[in-house]
Amino acid sequence: MTDPDINSNTSTGLLRSIRFARRGGKVFGLVLILGGLLFFLRGAGESSFGSFRAIYSIFYGGLLCLPFARFPAGSWKISFIAVCLFSAAHVFVLVVAVMYQYIELAEMGERLGVPGLEGSLVFLSLLQPPTLLFERHPDFLD
Repeated sequence: MTDPDINSNTSTGLLRSIRFARRGGKVFGLVLILGGLLFFLRGAGESSFGSFRAIYSIFYGGLLCLPFARFPAGSWKISFIAVCLFSAAHVFVLVVAVMYQYIELAEMGERLGVPGLEGSLVFLSLLQPPTLLFERHPDFLD
């Protein structure tokens, strides 16, 4: 026998966690936008990959800041697919960035340490699609 209070408390806690994760996704989007803008403001637009990464971060961050909960069903599906694709592509952009850092340091005879920032960004990128899905369809948690 299950206690109805346990299920109620569990679902309330999960919904609260999803709202918290969604707010974190919006903050993550703002950080990506600011990071991309700072890249250009510092005049570091010399490398083509760096410029691409900054522009991509601005677009991806803007996408994450959209109010997905207010979208109608058809628009939500299209935007959810876009977030899934942009999140996966952001992971690949981060992997390529780490590879470029490795190559640059190898040419100078140094070794790359653990890419902690990029690893955290990968985690945050991959957290966005399930957060949006469960925000829209909390019944999928059961």
